Amino acid sequence: MVSTDGSLDQKVFEEWLPGTQLLRYTTDEVAVATSQRSHQPTTAETDSVRCWLIGEVYGRSVTGRDGSEAYRARLDHLTSAEFCLSLYERSGFAFLEELNGNYTLLLYDETRRRFAICTDRFGTVPIYWTQTDDGAIVFSTNIQYLPFHPAVDTAYHPAYLHEYLAFRCTFGVRTPLEGVEKFEPGTITSVVLDERSIGTDQYWRPHYQPRDESFEWFVEEFAARFQTVIDEWVRDDHEYGVLLSGGRDSRLILAALDDATAFHMNDWINREARTAIQIALLAGAEFHLLERGAAYRIQALKRNRWADSFNGWFSQPYTSGFEAEITDRVDGLFSGLYSDSLFSGYSVPSPRVSLGPLGSMAVPIERSIETIDEYIDLLLERAHDNLEMPTDLRTILESNIYRDGDRIIHHGVTYESLEDLVYYGSCYPLSNDDDMRVHSDLRRMLPYRSPFLDNRLLDLSLSMPPRYRLQRDLVGQAVTRLDPSLAVIPHASTGVGLSRPFPIQYVGEHLLELWQKHLSTRSPPEPYMTDGPWLDDVELLRSFEFPTEVLSEYGRLADASPGPDANAIRELYRAHCNGENYTGELYTLLTVLTMPVTEQLLDGELHSNPTGVRHQRTVVDEDD
Repeated sequence: MVSTDGSLDQKVFEEWLPGTQLLRYTTDEVAVATSQRSHQPTTAETDSVRCWLIGEVYGRSVTGRDGSEAYRARLDHLTSAEFCLSLYERSGFAFLEELNGNYTLLLYDETRRRFAICTDRFGTVPIYWTQTDDGAIVFSTNIQYLPFHPAVDTAYHPAYLHEYLAFRCTFGVRTPLEGVEKFEPGTITSVVLDERSIGTDQYWRPHYQPRDESFEWFVEEFAARFQTVIDEWVRDDHEYGVLLSGGRDSRLILAALDDATAFHMNDWINREARTAIQIALLAGAEFHLLERGAAYRIQALKRNRWADSFNGWFSQPYTSGFEAEITDRVDGLFSGLYSDSLFSGYSVPSPRVSLGPLGSMAVPIERSIETIDEYIDLLLERAHDNLEMPTDLRTILESNIYRDGDRIIHHGVTYESLEDLVYYGSCYPLSNDDDMRVHSDLRRMLPYRSPFLDNRLLDLSLSMPPRYRLQRDLVGQAVTRLDPSLAVIPHASTGVGLSRPFPIQYVGEHLLELWQKHLSTRSPPEPYMTDGPWLDDVELLRSFEFPTEVLSEYGRLADASPGPDANAIRELYRAHCNGENYTGELYTLLTVLTMPVTEQLLDGELHSNPTGVRHQRTVVDEDD
């Protein structure tokens, strides 16, 4: 909390945050509480400046007098907070432009009478905030906690709740809670205490500038940068784990590591699991199966109730039930998250061609998006919008995505051009991607890193021509460079080795998909099991009646919400069980209904607390 008039009410702060298992700092103007974890957040202070850093800073880029650029990794003896504080005392906030990491930095400068919240380039550690009637700024890393603050008055915003139900994420700085937003990525938000003012300075935003280089140049550059990122982070006295799939992204991490434990999550020893085992054995990594099953998926409804943000489904903190198994074995964890968003065709629009009764397939050519209306059409094509809502989804999008001079505003976040929006709107800020919940859960568990979010790789992504993302396999070719033997193993989803040319991989993927759907006689042990990395949620909903159980407990909240009431949800579920596919709508509704914030807003009181402690909340929380 930050008070602009020097009258911060300590009693209110204590009412919001009772308990002793917290690191605290309080004055008449500033109150910060953080959970007591060994690896984050880190803190540092001098006589007049105090800072807290959530996440991790890896290093910074330095420009020499001759204009040359060099990179300097953070020294091991400095924590991330100490590193930032030393740079701030030398150059003020100018160092943020050079900083490389996944973090949010909180800095209280008593001499300058300023409290600042600084976000990294892509907003990888979101902070949610609101302003109370008396002018205090209340913020938290977990949006679930804000409505429990005695001075915070909020409710569900029908339009942004509609967006979450349709896209399983909210865009830009917007949230489904009235008056609650995220701090923008790449910004310094300063609360000047004496002036009682709030100001924002943006020091970075993505700017797409394709380089006229060969694909081979990009492969060599990418592989070299990736290996450097891995080498800088690992320590000889630490054990590291990799969330391993049967695909390419995590395989690249194993190719760059000398030693690791491979954690593979699956529901049975299917094709995906067998491929992951083969990869781990060849890489010399210890293989550990994290076995899920239907119960693991369904129990996530309660296990992940307090998971932060309106991004993704209840199921998406995938490792939340395996924390002890992972932390007992390793000191740090890698994942391949965001590789697809930054280096493959996922973020580049491409047309789909109908194959009649066989389905459809994406064609690896770029689909031109030349206007904001066409971009909105693209978003609407991806929406799950089969619910009776009091708002119109297209109208919401048109009101929140518009031109401001030469720039484009997308839900409060600025893009330099339509091209930047089209290519990076799905992951800038990172909360635009529904995998944000996965990322946040891993970050809280133990020291964690996705190498693809390193600035040096982000910069490379911003220079890579779209045709290379659509028609080539950069990550697969990098595996070939770093460990050719791993590249020979067929991708679990294509049946083709990563070292094979892209056209063969493309054809293999679609032939395998068609064979599985229409020709294969192999049956999994249960109808909701698959040969891939995930359960078939369509069949899981038909096999178990857990939506009915949720509605029995939380149906009153659906009746009080601006969305569909309990009877409408029951009808939707019956239609799904009778052959329709409403998985997206049902999973998002179940996620909302089981969130503590929903019960607090619509029922007035939280009747159950999975932590066992009544009203134990934090402003900057890393425990959930």
